[in-house]
Amino acid sequence: MPKIISYTPAWLSRPAPGFKLFSSSTKPSLSGSLDTKSENTSVNGKNSHKYLGPRRILARRGNDIFVVVGNTIRWANLCTLRDVWEEPHQSIEDIAQSPRGKGISNGAHDAEEKDLSTDSYRTLKVPVSEQIRQLVPSPNGDLLAIVTSHTVHIAILPDSSHLAQPDTGPIRLKTHTLGPTTHVLSQSPVASALWHPLGVAGNCLVTVTAEAVVRIWELNRENRWSFDSPTLAIDLKKLANGKSAEDDFSAAGIGRNRGFSLDGLDMEVASACFGGTGSDTESGWPSMTLWIAMKEGDVYALCPLLPSKWQCPDTVVSVLTTATVAKAGFMQDEMCTLEEQRQCDEQYQWMTEVDKQEPISITEESEFSKETKVYERPTYPGPIPKLQGPFRILPDEIEEDLELSDIYVIASKVDSEELLRGEEQELDYDAADEAGLSTSVVCLLTRTGRVLVCLDLDGVEARWLPSKKLKTKYTSQAGQQPQLVVLEALDTLQPDFIADTEWPAFSPDVRSPYSFFVTHSQGVFFVSIDPWLANLESELQSTSNAGAEFRMGVLVKGSGCLREYVLRPERSDEADDDGSFATCIILQNSDLGYFLMTVAGEQPQAIIFDAPENELLPDTTSASDVNHEPDVRLLTVGPTRAAYQPPKSFWAASSLSTFVDTHVQSRHRKTLKEEIRLSTATLDLVTAAHRVLSQETYQLGIAAADLFRRCERLQEEFRDQIRRANEVASRIDQVNGEDADDYEEKERVRGSEKINERLEVAKSRQQELAARHEALRRKLAKASARDLSEKEQAWVVEVKKLGSTVLEPTEDHDEEHEHELWQRYQEARELAADLISHSQKVTADDGPQSSNPNKSGTFRVPPDIRKAKVAQVMGLLERE
Repeated sequence: MPKIISYTPAWLSRPAPGFKLFSSSTKPSLSGSLDTKSENTSVNGKNSHKYLGPRRILARRGNDIFVVVGNTIRWANLCTLRDVWEEPHQSIEDIAQSPRGKGISNGAHDAEEKDLSTDSYRTLKVPVSEQIRQLVPSPNGDLLAIVTSHTVHIAILPDSSHLAQPDTGPIRLKTHTLGPTTHVLSQSPVASALWHPLGVAGNCLVTVTAEAVVRIWELNRENRWSFDSPTLAIDLKKLANGKSAEDDFSAAGIGRNRGFSLDGLDMEVASACFGGTGSDTESGWPSMTLWIAMKEGDVYALCPLLPSKWQCPDTVVSVLTTATVAKAGFMQDEMCTLEEQRQCDEQYQWMTEVDKQEPISITEESEFSKETKVYERPTYPGPIPKLQGPFRILPDEIEEDLELSDIYVIASKVDSEELLRGEEQELDYDAADEAGLSTSVVCLLTRTGRVLVCLDLDGVEARWLPSKKLKTKYTSQAGQQPQLVVLEALDTLQPDFIADTEWPAFSPDVRSPYSFFVTHSQGVFFVSIDPWLANLESELQSTSNAGAEFRMGVLVKGSGCLREYVLRPERSDEADDDGSFATCIILQNSDLGYFLMTVAGEQPQAIIFDAPENELLPDTTSASDVNHEPDVRLLTVGPTRAAYQPPKSFWAASSLSTFVDTHVQSRHRKTLKEEIRLSTATLDLVTAAHRVLSQETYQLGIAAADLFRRCERLQEEFRDQIRRANEVASRIDQVNGEDADDYEEKERVRGSEKINERLEVAKSRQQELAARHEALRRKLAKASARDLSEKEQAWVVEVKKLGSTVLEPTEDHDEEHEHELWQRYQEARELAADLISHSQKVTADDGPQSSNPNKSGTFRVPPDIRKAKVAQVMGLLERE
């Protein structure tokens, strides 16, 4: 998860111009008598039921931001709002630091207030009478889809240069009503409005109503009739029961009875999204697939859903052609059903017609944009695909009702090795593009805040209903129900805090497609699937089934998805009619950094994340460069906390100033200047005044209590910080020797001398440890059990053979070698012992009776015997 640097910056807090962008022009009151109308009440005064749907009132185009305040759209540039706030403060700081700063600081402060009083945003006037629920800008930023509960309006956005003009008055936009007879109050509500990722110049809008009707609008500014009727309309309830491609699947018009169908009970659309963004790093079919999530928990898919003219990079067509040809060859070699064969033939014919076209190449205005090509939608098999689903999500033994609110699909990555097999060219992919899964990830969000991360292992491909002409060749077969494998389920909302109008929504992250944000009434959660990617992709690409169950068990018991609560509501006990969070937006650029923004009530909430630049770089640190010393931190850095924002109760105007005008009739106002009389009218007047005053004092008491608790907590934190600072100071004194007693006779080393002494001791000890470590390393290296070479083995055999010839025999000695050297040596020793014993015996027997004693009193050995014995010994030695 990215680290949180700070929360709502000062240029989005009161009284900065960024705060005024989100606050209504009418000065709010404490009692709510002058508050803006509730969202559940339409602008024209007609009461309506509670709205259940997404609240996407915040949109962006680069650094430009669009926000709905009341029922008006405001437009501003975030960098401009920041600069307007920071420049006066920087000038005031420079003036205050100068010698003459005290004399002119007040004038600078007045100039600052004058600059901040001017509006730094523009108001966009659009002829929309109903409450605006969603703002959906087009991919190229030229159009803005304004969605209410039942209607859709397309506004042409002006260039960003209009924000730099001195005129800050409102701008009246040229607006077209989409489907004046289609999206009206008498028809079904609008569930989702999406810009097709493959639309030409980003001007193709897809609307999905709650009654499961999908419409494709190919908009053209020069042709106003393109805003009146769609180019393609599909009724999903009819398509679910369709048997042939020639059936009528068009949506019913005004006044036409749609009839009753059992499928209509379970096909109320909650949300819809496309399976891809049209990038060249994605596989071919996801960008053409529309995923529809029903409120009852069913999920459907339409593939391919294309306008009459669509654009895509060359890689998408190449990927589809390669996959289709490979699949056709596989079908010819393997046994398959008639349904699979028909599906493969239709895909092959569809791609053949696409390859035969001569597309028109277009290049966007940006010099860094890639060239795209415009194709026409193939006429065969037809423009209306087959409705695939409902997908089976949970096992049959689990009985749980999934009341879905939103869906988010991550496209599978393209297999670059398979695509470029046999070719010399290479695709220009980054490291982030290569990381991903070879299967699509479908994320579902329920109204209870539960996120289901599912895998589409089978993959959604193009499918059409059979034609009537093929009935003789094709027999209807009941295929298997498609399935989504649930990877993990995450809860982001406690059951006790679920509101009646709860409608959580997804917000994709700009840094990685495998991370997103979840917004609901209790804040914003960050969810990332990145911990699954490496191990899961290796397991999906593995062709061996041996040990797969064990590896999957280890994978499931791992860390799983990353979930973090990044933004919480500041005050939950203050009453607010519109205090829920709007669906957040995320942006990242060099000016603002990694930035998240949302709106709670009429107050902006933001988070600034830390986005390290070397996050995606490979790890080139070698093992020898790793520092094994622990990171010792003297002070523990506490969690980042948002700055205190004063509640509306402190700065809102009191309604008592207008109490007489709103609660007292004109004919009774004269009596207020007279003497007070005890009457029923006076009692009613005092009761009404007490009701207003009690509400204001109650809200002031809550705000004051919250401020008091914050002050107490701040004092405790200051005390804790002082205590920690004292501990650090005592450690420093102990290191420097300043804590020594002065009455000691022996002079102690203090200050830098003691530090240097300790450093020398530490260095010598480090050198000693390094020497011991090196000795142990060499000893272990010598004692390592490695295999002997052939020369070393031959030398060992020779040593053993020599030892067997010199030393005494062992138990496993071979009896064949009887006349070895040690045997002859033993015989020589025995012969020498016999001679010595014999000579001693002869000497003892003769004694003094010897007749031939010599002069020294000893006997001589006869020469012939001595020569014979010496010759025998020399013969034995010569043999060796």
